[in-house]
Amino acid sequence: GLDIISKLRQEAFNQETEEKLFTHTYLKAAENGTLTLAQRQAFAREQYHIQLSDARSFAVLAGHQGFTPSTLTGASVPEAKSDKTDLFQFLLGGEVYAAPMLLKYAEKLGLDENALQKSTPLNAKSQAYPSYWARLALSGNRAAGAAACAVNFPAWGQMCRKLLDALKDGEAYEEYKSEDDAALAFVKFFATPIDDLDKMAAAIIDKENVTYEEIIEPVRLLQQYEIMFWDGIFEAET
Repeated sequence: GLDIISKLRQEAFNQETEEKLFTHTYLKAAENGTLTLAQRQAFAREQYHIQLSDARSFAVLAGHQGFTPSTLTGASVPEAKSDKTDLFQFLLGGEVYAAPMLLKYAEKLGLDENALQKSTPLNAKSQAYPSYWARLALSGNRAAGAAACAVNFPAWGQMCRKLLDALKDGEAYEEYKSEDDAALAFVKFFATPIDDLDKMAAAIIDKENVTYEEIIEPVRLLQQYEIMFWDGIFEAET
């Protein structure tokens, strides 16, 4: 499992994805202090629906078929199916834990949960990412999902770290006093590396006994969808 993860990270498509992400126009605008309110709100609007969808997908991949809340606010995480730490159970808990933080982020931008729920139109580019997770969940493809987590989540985390640094330090965003501002807790949470991510992902890959060829394409696609998320929120109209 660990060898597969290492090999995936060295693939040309992953190197290209990370280059596109770390030089993305959304990040550049954040660093230059030129992000519009609409673009900042778009992050919250799209993430609200992504979180809900991903939590449901992670629940299915963790063995919970009945987790279908209409909101993560006040949602209870189903009990783990095993005593052993399962990656998708862990990720489900993380999404539920972070949900109130996203509401704080949105609140600073003038959006309450009702506004987030009714956000229209959502950008198809940004919603492709959670849609693909739902496809993996429907297929029960735990190994591909685990490999995708190991490759994609560090990239997402670095994007959040760069966004956090831009928002907390930028003169254009005076409403944020420091990275410990409650409104930045969501971004800071996902900017923090996940302990034992590779170990948890590798355990699933090894157990599922899959080939490298069965895993590489879902990982490549999810990385592409990550880029599309940022493309979509940059397109938000003022």
